[in-house]
Amino acid sequence: MSSAGINFGGLASGLDTQAIISALMAVERRPIQAMEAKKTSLGRQKSLFGDLEKLLADLKNAGRALKTTTDFLAMRAASDDEDVLTASAGNSAASGTYRVDVERLATAEVRAAVGRASKTSPDFGAGTLQFDIDGDTEFVSFNNGSLEDIAAAINAKEGLDIAAEVIDTGNSNAAERYQLIIRSTKTGAEGDFTVSVDTGGPALDTLIAEINGAGGTGTTSGLRTAAADAHILLNGIDVFRSSNTVTDAIPGVTLNLKSENASGSFVTVTVSTDGEATSEKVQEFVDAYNKVVDFMLEQGQVDGEGKAKSALFGDITLRSIRSALRTEVGTVVDTGNLAYTMFAQIGITSETSGKLTFNRSKFEEALGTDEVAVGRIFANGTNGVASKVIDRIEIYTDSVEGLIKARKDGFDTLSRTTQTRIDQAERRLGMYEIQLKQRFANLESMLSQLQGQGGALGGLNRG
Repeated sequence: MSSAGINFGGLASGLDTQAIISALMAVERRPIQAMEAKKTSLGRQKSLFGDLEKLLADLKNAGRALKTTTDFLAMRAASDDEDVLTASAGNSAASGTYRVDVERLATAEVRAAVGRASKTSPDFGAGTLQFDIDGDTEFVSFNNGSLEDIAAAINAKEGLDIAAEVIDTGNSNAAERYQLIIRSTKTGAEGDFTVSVDTGGPALDTLIAEINGAGGTGTTSGLRTAAADAHILLNGIDVFRSSNTVTDAIPGVTLNLKSENASGSFVTVTVSTDGEATSEKVQEFVDAYNKVVDFMLEQGQVDGEGKAKSALFGDITLRSIRSALRTEVGTVVDTGNLAYTMFAQIGITSETSGKLTFNRSKFEEALGTDEVAVGRIFANGTNGVASKVIDRIEIYTDSVEGLIKARKDGFDTLSRTTQTRIDQAERRLGMYEIQLKQRFANLESMLSQLQGQGGALGGLNRG
């Protein structure tokens, strides 16, 4: 009779067969454990290369902010009278001084009707208003006919560029307490509008007549503010714009008009290099570079017993990237000024660890002396340091043919191969365990039979 599936547990032999099998299986499992550790290490290595890829992307973005002269040199604009106007500059602005006289602010058209006793009473019935603004005609319909209903219908009309409010004036004459205000949401002449009754009754005709300036007193109805373009004199030249935010009168500079100049006066706007803002961008580049170096230094550390702390210890790809980046930031650039051709001359020095140190005061001093030459160190076509670093990073991080992509794919391939070997070894180990159990079961069965026979022979002898 077969003993397959029978577990005697050492009853005949007195041996702990389960412990013996477990010990033998533990020995046989060691290669599998080694492969599992290898697979874990491969996953960790891939993850670390993902971390490096992100750090390189951050460095690349920091380099982009310095890649061209326009990107590199941050500019600022200052107004000597911010009660009249404020100014800001983009990187495309050019240094210079401008005289600005604010003759008139841009205004939006505002119209009002004579006050009414109620804002909710449907005094005007159902109707439709026609608005003509900037060459377009729009219609607004309402059913209730109260001041609030008319205002709500106007405000609900999409693309109208007209808004309405019902104002509680607090007028002591209760019959004129609530006033309908209709205004353009666009400043300048292009916001000029007309309103008329398309359909409606006499009461609505009267209301719109008041809005248009007929049938009421001048201070309470009709045109309250006329639509007008902003008017400035820029270095004596007349400039008109529909908005009080003027973005294109001075290239790269935005003027925010706030009030009109006193007669005969003007505001001076000065556009110049912003050394502090430029320094901030360089600091971000240095910080991003140092994070990459810190990452690589961390992968080379060992513990107190001299064992590697990182799965990437001694990785040749890391050494290659670190060496290449160090070469790029050490580039000597032809700037036209021998005093400023490399990082070390403008306050960016390299430590023995490979990290960079940024001396901001020295950098800003160099920038003030020759901003063109300093800018060319970073931004000089393909020869500038920023471009060289970016190009180098793109070789490593290209999503199709990049070195890091190849390494990560390699880890995936090795991980799949290792898992296949683990699965195969697990199957073999399972079969081995079955064989061991069968052998010990057979052994126990045989010993049990021998013990029975021995007992029978002993009884015959005694007889």
